[in-house]
This record gives sequence, structure tokens and C-alpha cells, in this order.
Amino acid sequence: MTINHKGATIFYTDQGKGTPVILLHGFLENHTMWDHFLSVLCEQYRIICIDLLGHGFSESVGYVHSMEEMAAAVAAVTNQLALKDITIIGHSMGGYVGIAFAKAYPEFISKICLLNSTPEADDEARKKLRSRANVMAKKQYEQLVRMSFINLFDKKASTNHTLEIKDALEQALNTPVQGYIAANSGMKDRPDSSEFWKTTAITTGMILGNSDLLIDAEIHEQSYKENTNFFSIIESGHMSHITNATETISNILYFLSASGSSSI
Repeated sequence: MTINHKGATIFYTDQGKGTPVILLHGFLENHTMWDHFLSVLCEQYRIICIDLLGHGFSESVGYVHSMEEMAAAVAAVTNQLALKDITIIGHSMGGYVGIAFAKAYPEFISKICLLNSTPEADDEARKKLRSRANVMAKKQYEQLVRMSFINLFDKKASTNHTLEIKDALEQALNTPVQGYIAANSGMKDRPDSSEFWKTTAITTGMILGNSDLLIDAEIHEQSYKENTNFFSIIESGHMSHITNATETISNILYFLSASGSSSI
């Protein structure tokens, strides 16, 4: 299904019945990253998967997609479907968008879970890497995407999940250059939301990988576990939905069904 948002087509799927759960993919991903989980989730929940701006079947609205701009596109879908008491689960960049949505539209969201994601802003080193990547994207896009993507997996994961990684890489390569640059620029400039995360009344969750090279699970445990309703570290890297799908879906289901503070 599609809607129009600021002249751009926004694609989403809507399956199942019950409490509405919005699944937001990460950078260079799209709604298909959740396919493996849908049959289980749709047994109990109404699952809406949205292609974020410049990804999948959704079009771009410029060359900078701030997390707030992406959240506005998500809000356009939730308004179209007249959703309330929403739960958002966001992988990596999808978590950043989820936080932006929670800050802008708190009256519509009741729970948010970050999967391999963080409420923190980029540090200066990461910002410089994103700026260099945007320059490279204009000339050596395929090489850039392949290099960036493969670095997300260690040797063991690459061996054990060859087909899933190949499919995910193909999806990444299908992301248009404009979508890459716009999202990368938006992530680079996103504000720090650490204080919001620690003080919000919204029920919060974090599912992190113990070998994630982008999100340090131990440091996040020290910083956020006390102020996060559901906190879990699983055996995986940054792409937990691929390298440890069993524990990922188990933790997601636990978060969706639980209320109050808990941890694994």
C-alpha cells in the first residue's frame, strides 16, 4: 500500500490484527528485513512495516532526510490508518526515527524498542566518516555499499548466514544514491536523545548485540539499563535479525507482551 507525503510515495504493509506495532528498518534496508518474523508477530499483533524515505519503494523528498522528516513520513502513515497506542520497534536507523517520532508525537505512542540502536548522537569521528561516505557515494556507490555492508558481519556470521547476507546486500544495493546520501546526512545531524530516553514516560526497550561494532552493548548497559524498562544483550553483531533471528524474535515478543521493568 502507498500514500503520498510531500509529493513522495511512501510504501507500507499492514497485516494482522490487534495492538498496532510499527517496524522500522535500518539504513540501506527496507520492509523486507522483517519478513522472517511476520508470521509469528501477526498471530497476536497488527504489524505495519514502513519503507522509510529513500528506501525500498518509498521515494525521497530531498538530499537530507532528518530523523524528524522521516518520523513525519511515518506519522503520515499512522494518520492514514488512524492508529493510536502504537508500539515502535526500530532497527539501527529505524530506532533513531522511532525516537524522533516519540518526541514529536508522544500522544500516539505507548512503547518503543531499539534493536541494535542507540539514543545517542554520532560522535565527531562518526560524523566525519558519514561525510566522506557521502562524497564517495557519488562516484563509487556499489563499492561503498559492499564495503560498508560486509563490515557488519564477522567471519563466523558470514559463513553461517551466506544466503541471508547475500539477499540483504542485494536490497542494500537497490537503495538509490539519493536515499543513501539523504539518510546518511540525517543520521549525521541527529540530536542526542539520551536525556529523553532516560526520562520519558513511554515504555522503553533495548535489544543489543554483544559483538556489535557500532553499538557498544556494555557501555549502553551501564548508561541506560537502569532507565530502560526492558534491556537485553544477545549473542550477535549489528544485524541481529540475521545472525541471531531466534533470540531476536524471542526478545521482541517478550517486550511486546511485558509491562513494567524487566531485563534478560
